[in-house]
Amino acid sequence: MKARQLLECTIDINDPVAELSAVISLVLQSHPGKQEDILRLLDQEIGIALAAFETKDIVPTETEK
Repeated sequence: MKARQLLECTIDINDPVAELSAVISLVLQSHPGKQEDILRLLDQEIGIALAAFETKDIVPTETEK
């Protein structure tokens, strides 16, 4: 069995930016010396998601139309 540390979060989806920022900050605090790498990889993932929106690979839901 592998020992691991878990962070459970309840996120208020009515305030996504603040909530996600708080989670990111908590995760970064748990990885001293790796914060920059984590942020760069997260930035890459966000860039991929944004590119998908820009190329219309993601179809908006009825409420987003």
